[in-house]
Amino acid sequence: MKNTVNYQNFVYDLCEWYRINQRTLPFRKTRDPYAIFVSELMLQQTQVDTMIDYYNRFMASFPTIEALANAPLESVLKAWEGLGYYRRAAYVHKTAQKIVSEYQGAFPNNYKDLLKLPGVGRYTAGAILSIAYMIPTPAIDGNVFRVITRLLMIDDDITTAKAYQKVEKELQLMLAYDNPSDFTQALMELGALVCLRQPKCQICPVKSHCFAYEHSCQLAFPNKPKAKTKNMESQIAFIYENNGMFLLSKRPQTGLLANMFEFPQFQTTSLTAAIQSFNKIYNTIIQDTVLLTEFKHLFTHKIWQIRVYKIKTEVPITDSLYRLNTLPYAMSKAHLKIKDLI
Repeated sequence: MKNTVNYQNFVYDLCEWYRINQRTLPFRKTRDPYAIFVSELMLQQTQVDTMIDYYNRFMASFPTIEALANAPLESVLKAWEGLGYYRRAAYVHKTAQKIVSEYQGAFPNNYKDLLKLPGVGRYTAGAILSIAYMIPTPAIDGNVFRVITRLLMIDDDITTAKAYQKVEKELQLMLAYDNPSDFTQALMELGALVCLRQPKCQICPVKSHCFAYEHSCQLAFPNKPKAKTKNMESQIAFIYENNGMFLLSKRPQTGLLANMFEFPQFQTTSLTAAIQSFNKIYNTIIQDTVLLTEFKHLFTHKIWQIRVYKIKTEVPITDSLYRLNTLPYAMSKAHLKIKDLI
């Protein structure tokens, strides 16, 4: 039997709490779909406190969607540098170009066309429609899943279409009781500040409506399968310096960390194999190596175990050298860690 909540009362309590207690965030000061799109892409895999400075700098550099569309990808990646998950930056750039060329610079205000944009999934489309255009559209991310599955004690595996459809259906009913912008952001705020993995039920403004709270089983929701074990990859990176300039290489245009700059890196456990590959690529011979550090860098699907060596070569290298303090290109977060060692 379905657990029932008085949605009118729930939405009223939630939105009143939000309007009084909401955090002051720069992207809440606008209904511009471009600004909301950038903020939502930045917030994927990133905590809001971390992304605010990046968001402000990015919007200062690219204040309009036309400015972003006309910028070279390298400058977009540089503005994103340090935020991680750089594919998001490429998506933002591609979307800007598509909107300028195909939609006369205006974000679509319908679900179907929004989903055609690079990097725009169901959640981002729902956020743009509800927040920017005030069109009642569910925006379902992990935080929203957690709130609604606890509220109604929905125990379906949240990775399934069945669970998504259940939550989506209930949210569509709730959206009728307040303005879509406030309601959508109120749910996000509740999930970010109160209805955490370890919930703060004592301060929750809607706990009187929550079935999981009533039955003291909050931690049972959402029902999510255990994460798969991440693959471990051994990597060796080399730091080569020549008169204050450092050797960098550029990653391929597609795949992991596409178009990012890095110190030469090789996927291997063998220092000898890495040296041989380096010598062949740069037509020189490594004479000396000094181990500087070893650390792990986590991705969503894999872990890099990186050993970093400072090297000297028999034949000086003169090409692909850069001054790191004025580098116009973006480096990955893993290699920014290495850069900090220098």
